[in-house]
Amino acid sequence: MQKQDMIYEDFMEDRAIKMFKDDELNYSVYVQVFTTDNLPFSPITGDKKHIFFDYDQAATDGVAISDVCGNKFNQVTQKYEVTDHTYVVGKVVKQSLPEDKALLLMKKAAHNIIAELNKPVLMSKMKHRPHIMNDVERCTQLLTDESVDLGTLSKETGIAEDTLLSYRDQPDLLKNAYHIELKKLVAKYFEVFFNRNEIERFRFMLIDIVGLT
Repeated sequence: MQKQDMIYEDFMEDRAIKMFKDDELNYSVYVQVFTTDNLPFSPITGDKKHIFFDYDQAATDGVAISDVCGNKFNQVTQKYEVTDHTYVVGKVVKQSLPEDKALLLMKKAAHNIIAELNKPVLMSKMKHRPHIMNDVERCTQLLTDESVDLGTLSKETGIAEDTLLSYRDQPDLLKNAYHIELKKLVAKYFEVFFNRNEIERFRFMLIDIVGLT
């Protein structure tokens, strides 16, 4: 981008938009990229492969989206990142257009590019996402474990042994159990079965949901 060639500069949706007359025949439009965008490049490789940004969708009949400039490889994170000077670049297809016509085409293209940058990205689910048990499942595991003595469990929780036996025989009844009963049984579940594996499963689930690395 050369300042002397600039024919238009403004902001659209808080993004810097710059338009240039490259030479007597050609025009180009630059649209600023934000860190939180649907990125037009791969953070891993820096290229346009395996990304959600659709270059064809961002283009118009009059402007082809040709490139991204200003993204930088971070030696610390080992990823390609957005900088203050990262832009999607579009080129007017036809040559020798009047400047006012070229500006109209580039403004339309800028709106298209922004729409694609703003597009939400749905993270794909892990193929083998660990299952995190809910309270009813925990109570079911506790009560159906034959090594758990229901008489002792009744004394420790204050829940009648007959009620616990009914839950053991028909675990579906737990779905309608009193909340206080579930709380007591869940507490016993953690006392009997709790280990660090469940913490790890929960941690990995959060990592997948939030998208951390």
